[in-house]
Amino acid sequence: MPDLPMELSGLDDLKDLTDKEIITSDEMDAIPLLLKPEVTDKVPGMDWAIVCGDPIALGDILDGSQGYDNPYGAFGTCGLNAIANICVMAGLDVTEPQVVEYAMENDLCTRDDPKLHGGGTTAMQQIKLLEHYGFPSHCELAQDGATKERLAAAVEGGHGVLLGLNSGVLQDRPWKIYNEDHEIVATHAVCLTGTVRDADTGVLVGFYMCDSSAQTPDAARTYVPVDKFDDCFGEIKGGFAVITDGPIRGLAG
Repeated sequence: MPDLPMELSGLDDLKDLTDKEIITSDEMDAIPLLLKPEVTDKVPGMDWAIVCGDPIALGDILDGSQGYDNPYGAFGTCGLNAIANICVMAGLDVTEPQVVEYAMENDLCTRDDPKLHGGGTTAMQQIKLLEHYGFPSHCELAQDGATKERLAAAVEGGHGVLLGLNSGVLQDRPWKIYNEDHEIVATHAVCLTGTVRDADTGVLVGFYMCDSSAQTPDAARTYVPVDKFDDCFGEIKGGFAVITDGPIRGLAG
């Protein structure tokens, strides 16, 4: 077990990680910009914004609804959905049911109680699954360097980014916020698809993500302002990011 902060060391999502998989703040290298920013008027609540990652178009091809459509009937598959979507963003023809089947057959997700928790994954399992699909990855912690600017740099640098965050805070659903110990912890996985910056200043103002449990028409292109992002990721217990070691898109040409 790595030297996690004491308050994080017992969390199921992080329990299998070793020092090999975790990159701490003093080990983080700068990530160069790789994806082309574009100016758009399509960001909710903004006249003009700089968007990077083409997240609005990605919303048409990513899977914005987790679970059910697999042989196991599992619907705790948010992490597996995010992995499938990262593969699609990288140009692979991979679906969530395929990822679910591989994870189930190789003990890389929760296999019991499939109708409720089946398909749930830890950060370590997510790393192993991404490696299976050709993307060596690592984990960064919200409480040790995985700031919103760090994550923005990863997205803008073409890396795949899977987040562990709190779905209740993200989705404004109070009944999902607290665990049985009345803590606000990471309960959900999403993949980041793009960044949004102020068109005049370049300041980061939000992220796009594919939120597979949102149950909304635009779930695959969910826009989250930075204040809410801080609330659902940066300020919770056990927020984490699984990030591919290298870029998965923006390499051609």
